[in-house]
Amino acid sequence: MPRGSQVSQVKIYEVSRVYGSDNVCGVLRVSVRPFSFLGDVVVESGEVRGVGSVARSVLVVPALVGSTVGPYVLYALGKRDLAPKALITRSIDPTLVAGCVLANVSLYRLVSNAVDFNELKALEGLDACVEDNKLRVGLLR
Repeated sequence: MPRGSQVSQVKIYEVSRVYGSDNVCGVLRVSVRPFSFLGDVVVESGEVRGVGSVARSVLVVPALVGSTVGPYVLYALGKRDLAPKALITRSIDPTLVAGCVLANVSLYRLVSNAVDFNELKALEGLDACVEDNKLRVGLLR
């Protein structure tokens, strides 16, 4: 849903902080499918295949796949100021944590496995803020 469209309410999702800031806000970006930082990300532009630019966004993805090179790709995005401000996913592994630490990206785990990623995708482009272990999405400003 693009900015300016009517949103009847703010959608709220429960998250758990793994690393980083307690309060993060940015434009919502969503991938409905798992992706790999190695192969699905263009480091020079911060573009993710099927998502677009994730620079300074709140990025929500079901899971990440790939190799141990992923943290270095995330680090490279961070060095170029093209990394997301926050990454929210269902599945956390040590390499993802390492990449978020290297790139200074706040990392959160979705608490519910029942999150509808197509519903979230429909909200893409709206404001998203994480605070008090809640992801709030809507016209927040």
